Amino acid sequence: MSDKKQTHFGYESVDVDEKQGRVKHVFDSVADNYDIMNDLMSLGIHRLWKRYTACVSQLRDGDKVLDVASGSGDLSKLFSQRIGKKGHIYVTDINEAMLNVGRNRLTDHGVIGNVSYVLANAETLPFKEHYFNCISIGFGLRNVTDKPKALASMYE
Repeated sequence: MSDKKQTHFGYESVDVDEKQGRVKHVFDSVADNYDIMNDLMSLGIHRLWKRYTACVSQLRDGDKVLDVASGSGDLSKLFSQRIGKKGHIYVTDINEAMLNVGRNRLTDHGVIGNVSYVLANAETLPFKEHYFNCISIGFGLRNVTDKPKALASMYE
């Protein structure tokens, strides 16, 4: 056992500085099958949760949305239907493979022109304070190493 600070990764404890690399490796390997994996693990219920999230977001035409750890872009797609062409979505993910999957899926669904893709760590988001009408992290918070730091980064 290391003297370094520990965090969780699945059902094991790992050094804090090791988690981000492990998460990257997992998502690099599952990016193309991420939606199938979520369907199997949740029996499709994750789709209901995401629709519910979009419904309670209270987004309106023209709003600005930050979708942190966007993955394959399911929430971004639902948000885009609420903000219209006047709104803007910033899709972020720490994993480039997942960001590319999300970009491809959103493009295939016609979400273009009012969307920006940013490779970013949830703990150090590169956006100005109080810019967004809505910030979502979906299921990505479970993979963040320093959750309080990520939540603070979103709150600012």
